[in-house]
Amino acid sequence: MKASHIALISDFGTNDPFVAAMKGVILSKNPKVSIIDITHNIPPQDIKTCAFYLMVTLEYMPKNTLFLAVVDPYVGTGRASLWIKTKNYQFITPDNGIISWIEEKEKIEQARALNNSSMFLEKISMTFHGRDILAPAAAVIAKGIREEKIGPVFPHYRKFPYPHPQRTGNKVSGEVIAIDHFGNAITNITREYITINSVFTLAGKTIIGLKPNYASVEEKTPLCLIGAYDFLEFSVRNGSFSKQYNVKSGDKVEAIVEI
Repeated sequence: MKASHIALISDFGTNDPFVAAMKGVILSKNPKVSIIDITHNIPPQDIKTCAFYLMVTLEYMPKNTLFLAVVDPYVGTGRASLWIKTKNYQFITPDNGIISWIEEKEKIEQARALNNSSMFLEKISMTFHGRDILAPAAAVIAKGIREEKIGPVFPHYRKFPYPHPQRTGNKVSGEVIAIDHFGNAITNITREYITINSVFTLAGKTIIGLKPNYASVEEKTPLCLIGAYDFLEFSVRNGSFSKQYNVKSGDKVEAIVEI
């Protein structure tokens, strides 16, 4: 399956030349492909945040996009590299769980170990497989290649479960699933679990009711709303909820729902 676009997501940041090196490798091997930057500001080694942003951006990418996701704390240890296919997309990632949550959007149809070395750069660093293995393979695969040439079927790839919220009576229990650039604490609680008058608690801070947007409260005031991807967020207008209340991914959230 050819790909017209390669979408990059990583924890490399933009201060160093890592992202540019991967793009250069891709375009050297496939100058006709277009490159989309999802983000390169995933917190270092934060596989779960990468899995979350991969999941929520999936449906907004053009069909036949190939996602190249590189958050790779186990680089050089012998962990496998993966090629994954769903109905509309392809993915190339280290085998560390990054693809765990894409099935919340599309079922995985096939997984293969990425081990055809003819697709890689000749010299391979022990610390930068994103440049030397994953990027050149993405460029070649995006041109169109028979699936069996990618590598053998690899059904036992690493996954961690998606943390669905739990409801007991009028109480919904969830957790912070990501902290965005603005310091908003994005939870795993979606719109259908709560009502506009629910009472929300995180890190000892209780907030009553949902607001329609960030400007609905006074400057520096905390609020809860449904964010762009339909998840409950804890925010501070023109401030950072995560910094103000010392919140991190995995922190527990509670909602008391009006019945």
